Amino acid sequence: MPSQQRLRARLLEFLKFRVLAAQEEFFTPWQTNGGIDSTRFRLWLCEVWPEAMALDDDQLKQVLDQARWLYVN
Repeated sequence: MPSQQRLRARLLEFLKFRVLAAQEEFFTPWQTNGGIDSTRFRLWLCEVWPEAMALDDDQLKQVLDQARWLYVN
């Protein structure tokens, strides 16, 4: 089983091309007034990259935040 750090890095790599293709719209489905809706993000990931289910909600949010930060900067 991959380490949590390796899994987060692989998820970030997985998201990279999706963010580039969809740009800012990529983040829209998971946004709420309070920030990221981790349940919606988790449901999407379950379908497209189930390996990410080994990460907890905080880790998923960190990866999505990092993906957005990399996209913006």
